[in-house]
Amino acid sequence: MSAKPDYYDVLGVDRTAGPDEIRKAYRDLARRHHPDVSREPDATERFQLINEAYAVLRDDEKRATYDRFGHDGPGSPFGAGFDDFGGIGDVFDAFFGGGRRSRPGAAQPGTDARVQVELEFLESVFGVETDVEYQRLEPCGTCAGNGAAPGTRPSTCRPCRGTGQVQRAQRSIFGQFVNVTTCDTCGGAGQVVESKCPTCTGVGLERVSVNRTVRVPAGLQPGTELRLTGEGNHGPRGGSPGDLYIGIGVKPHPVLERDGDNILSNVVINVAEAALGASLEVETADGLKSVKIPPGIQAGTPIPLRGKGAPRLRGSGRGDHFLFVHVATPTKLNRKQRDLLEQLRETLPGGSDTGGRSFAEKIRAAFR
Repeated sequence: MSAKPDYYDVLGVDRTAGPDEIRKAYRDLARRHHPDVSREPDATERFQLINEAYAVLRDDEKRATYDRFGHDGPGSPFGAGFDDFGGIGDVFDAFFGGGRRSRPGAAQPGTDARVQVELEFLESVFGVETDVEYQRLEPCGTCAGNGAAPGTRPSTCRPCRGTGQVQRAQRSIFGQFVNVTTCDTCGGAGQVVESKCPTCTGVGLERVSVNRTVRVPAGLQPGTELRLTGEGNHGPRGGSPGDLYIGIGVKPHPVLERDGDNILSNVVINVAEAALGASLEVETADGLKSVKIPPGIQAGTPIPLRGKGAPRLRGSGRGDHFLFVHVATPTKLNRKQRDLLEQLRETLPGGSDTGGRSFAEKIRAAFR
């Protein structure tokens, strides 16, 4: 009686298992016990046994003979091993799931290009149409992108015979493998340039300056990017161009600041204006606007100007403009001013009432 284990036990299937079940069991075991994956000391021998079992059980005639006579059948037709496995196609299917190789010498897509533009503050708020100049790779105008000098043409690569790939046969304990790699001579193009174009030095692409007019939408946030599809670098061998990404920078405004869709600014008033109220002209995104300061306003209090912020990029309407009030305390007083303040101090209650909150907490509370 042979000491070899039962092939059905090797694959872990019943004797009534169908072809699909046997193939699935083989694929799972082959993935797990391949010598390049498994760290078990007997991985190679076990992998050979798995292949041997599959080679028999996947063949209806061999399986029928094995079911009748086992390992000791007439002529001992089993134990053929990997050489009788019928090729390495199933191994590749088991590990790589089949698939098709890309066509040698095919066009390669181009990369993306990037450029930065600086806008004025109000341009970023209300949008603007601006010219953008940048450089990108395009097919060489001298050689029309083939990389060869004028009057010459690329020739077929001899090592790969124009396929862009070379095949090298390698033998192993599992049989002979054919390794297909990209041709080192032509880099996969299938052609070689003997006399290179003086403009692009055989690359087929040259860097050129491009100017595009771009519409920056209203309300675009500083630091974001716009994308122009197909305006990036062209690819080798006629490959489609990538995209152009335009980074948006905004120059600082002397008075105004952005906070999302809102605009912020400061206004400084004196003690009397804070106590009595005032009417002031303040700068907004829409120009000068008259704003009333209510009597008794506290330092740091924001006055909202509704609908005077930046247009909302996604949605309708505009944000708000928040005007933060700061009270200037005089550092130098003449005699009359001092006398008046002395009289005022005697009539006003002393101390302060912050409600136990810091200035920052009061600012946050104002936005709730």
